[in-house]
Amino acid sequence: MQFFEVITIILSSKSIVAVIPAYNEENLIKKTLHSVPEYIDRIYVIDDCSKDRTVNLIEEEKDDRIVLIKHKNNQGVGGAIVSGYKAALDDNMDIAVVLAGDNQMDPQYIPKLCKPIIEGIVDYTKGNRLSNPANWKGMSKWRLFGNLILNFLNKIVSGYWSVSDPQNGYTAISKSALQKLDLEKIYKRYAFENDLLVCLNKKNLKVLSVPIPARYGKEKSNIKYPAFIINISFFFIRAFIQRIYEKYIKNFHPIGYILFFGIGLGIIGFMSFSFNLLSISSFISLEIVSFLCLISAFTYEYIIDKRNTEKIAKILKITLDSQ
Repeated sequence: MQFFEVITIILSSKSIVAVIPAYNEENLIKKTLHSVPEYIDRIYVIDDCSKDRTVNLIEEEKDDRIVLIKHKNNQGVGGAIVSGYKAALDDNMDIAVVLAGDNQMDPQYIPKLCKPIIEGIVDYTKGNRLSNPANWKGMSKWRLFGNLILNFLNKIVSGYWSVSDPQNGYTAISKSALQKLDLEKIYKRYAFENDLLVCLNKKNLKVLSVPIPARYGKEKSNIKYPAFIINISFFFIRAFIQRIYEKYIKNFHPIGYILFFGIGLGIIGFMSFSFNLLSISSFISLEIVSFLCLISAFTYEYIIDKRNTEKIAKILKITLDSQ
């Protein structure tokens, strides 16, 4: 049996929907909708209070699969995606794939995102443009630099050390994973992808990075970078503390206590030294102990995530070899 035939059979075994958030996408929304493959059972297009002709253009489409969801108030890209997720759950769909309304996401990679979920290997897949320098083509240097920094910080915050390119919104998620998440509590703006990873980690759900090249063209980003950097910095601090508390402290896991002990010791040492309450040698000693605590906790999470990733890779290889 040919590879294409195998993929077609696999995809047809589950109901798959496309979730397309749209805000002022009059230039590219039609091109995006026309590119959605036939095996996609439903297309939820969520208009997030567009001020241009986006809604009119969507309503002109004759594709029966298209379901237009209109927001009364602008909720951000995360809020639009959550509305699509809720619709998918209401309609009992098996997998929800997110496609950008500006045609950034090439639909030919949908099978790569869905296949591991259909086979029950993982709960959530995420496109990764950073795994191979060859995939960086089309990404500006500024965008690449920002993504690399956010990539490292997100590993610490989310606990998924094997997952890269957190700002990539090209994703697929299973119905069972959506049912376990509290969609109302997920951050709705541009840190949505980051917070979703944190929420998935709290529930111990399996996540897989899928190498997919970047595709940029005529789209125009709505992100205001100075405000985004400030907001996501505060988000990272809050999300990290919440994850450690809910996953480790509440469950009396020693890693949580080691982390908070290390952070607390570091803060106490710094404040005491600032007010001349500690000698330089005592300050250095405290900071070294603090650093060792943090490194120990992060190393533990890294090892656990690495083991899980190796298990997933092994299962994927066995599955591919059997086809």
